[in-house]
Amino acid sequence: MGWVPVANSGQIDTRSVYDLGIDTASDDGSLALFATDGSGPVAVHTFHAEGTMTRSLMGEIAAFLDGAGVSPDQIGRIAVTIGPGQYGALRAGIAVAQGMALALDAPLAGINRLQADAALVTDHGAEAIVAVHLTRSGPGWAAYTRRDGVPHEVSALTLSSYEGAATDAPRPATWTGELDDALHAARDAAGRTGDTIAAAPEEPRAVAIVRLARARDAFGDPAAVDAIYLRPPPITRPREAQPEA
Repeated sequence: MGWVPVANSGQIDTRSVYDLGIDTASDDGSLALFATDGSGPVAVHTFHAEGTMTRSLMGEIAAFLDGAGVSPDQIGRIAVTIGPGQYGALRAGIAVAQGMALALDAPLAGINRLQADAALVTDHGAEAIVAVHLTRSGPGWAAYTRRDGVPHEVSALTLSSYEGAATDAPRPATWTGELDDALHAARDAAGRTGDTIAAAPEEPRAVAIVRLARARDAFGDPAAVDAIYLRPPPITRPREAQPEA
């Protein structure tokens, strides 16, 4: 993990304007920087949040931009992952992205984490791509096909059992994302012999969310960006006030 310039993608220019990608779908986050007039990232950064994402993220972004030689006022647009994912990490990423966008008067795009994961799959052929996020309640998944280089949803985001995911996902499919032994066993039991498992992505998710935001022309009002949840956030309801004795 760490900050790296991206070879053969152009040089950092102190006069340029950049798109910033922020991914905090889990404790392993990533950042990406694109020149607005370039097709590829000029710098990427992956990191593991020490403590909480709320404490780590601003420092990671500041160090990333400083290492790239880019000042915050050169950020023209921002894209951020909106889930599904870990509640605290997602909320931290969205809040920081919204704060930066408002402070810099920059438009903000919110991108679905599973669509971004599907966009990182290469050499998948014409079949569907099933992207998975594992939760304590089971797999959350959605299926996509790629048209013009962009994943388009063919099965909506669903939280199901392992068996339900293996049964209901399109066939044949390439699977990507958070795949564990229980999901592999369910797929085998369902007889999905035509399926494949995607290779590990060569780029971090932050790269995909910037590309998707551009392809969808999704940059807009920062206040309109909100998280996608598979189940209600784990927040305890306030207790009703008890009458005094």
